[in-house]
Amino acid sequence: MRKLHLLILLFFAATVTAQNLDITPYSQNIALADSLSAPKEVVRQLASYPSVSEPYEIPAYSLYQRYWDTNHLRSRMLEIPFSNDRLMLMLVQDANNPFVMPCQFDKVRLTYGETKSGGFHPGIDLKTEPQTLVKSCFDGVVRMAKYYGDYGLMVVVRHYNGLETVYAHLDKLCVKPNQIVKAGQVIGQTGTSGNAKECILHFETRFMNEYFDPELVIDFDEEDILQNNMALMSRDFNILPINEVGSWKPSAPNPKAASPDIKPEPVKEEKAEKEPQPKKLSVDPDTQSPEVSGQPAEQPQPKPQPQAENGEAVYHTVAAGENLYRISVKYNTTVDKIMKLNNLKNADRIVEGQKLRVK
Repeated sequence: MRKLHLLILLFFAATVTAQNLDITPYSQNIALADSLSAPKEVVRQLASYPSVSEPYEIPAYSLYQRYWDTNHLRSRMLEIPFSNDRLMLMLVQDANNPFVMPCQFDKVRLTYGETKSGGFHPGIDLKTEPQTLVKSCFDGVVRMAKYYGDYGLMVVVRHYNGLETVYAHLDKLCVKPNQIVKAGQVIGQTGTSGNAKECILHFETRFMNEYFDPELVIDFDEEDILQNNMALMSRDFNILPINEVGSWKPSAPNPKAASPDIKPEPVKEEKAEKEPQPKKLSVDPDTQSPEVSGQPAEQPQPKPQPQAENGEAVYHTVAAGENLYRISVKYNTTVDKIMKLNNLKNADRIVEGQKLRVK
């Protein structure tokens, strides 16, 4: 009889342990769901997670001009630090910052670029089995982990070279904002949240808030990065001004909501300004750029740019230190369009005083 009671108690204890280890947003690794064999130490570790507590711990914090928004995917424009229209990024260095594929997938459902419907798809969609584990590609810190419009449940991880990776349409989240993650650490499960009609992982690569083709980083056929060092040019980005995405008016993000657990460095210019609350924009990631209405209070509103009247061409005289990327942003156009209008074959070969057609 005593043995029977002992067996009942052991069964009850195992059941309670399994319930305590149910998958929640606080879990670091849903692979640890097999709670019957998990030691008590693992149970205590799952109750907490390592997170950043000081601004200097945030990846590329100075490079991003102290921008750390845990609520919005893109609420301000930042200048990409090109050097002669080229940006070099080191992805993997020996055993440091290893690379891991974001998930196991059946096939690529939709690639980066223009869609048949005339929209623009800012990432790559990977068809997966339901509840496939999603992992961080590189070491980094979680910037966003929340339900975000048509993206559904999504996670944004900023890595230590400034690259950001986006994982959307998840079924469950396993991380929180400001959490430190390692390459290969489980951050969620694939699902059909948001506007997804089937079980997919919508994956994006971004730098300084601007997206570019993930296939410039990853060979999805070989399931590995293309190379350890990569070069990006201005034409690799599809940049839209904040106030031209959608029909909404620009407003400033709430700095208190942007980083609740971190006290950012004070900026004197921001103290005298009253900042309105942010407005969210629900955007279909299969049709256009996922953006949020927001213009930082410390930055001036963009000035009206010269526009062609009655179909007349607009020209710009190159000033000292200017490149095609700066000129394209100034006139709300793209580097490729300027190159075509002027029959340029090399974006680097422009000189001071040169007259370029921009419209």
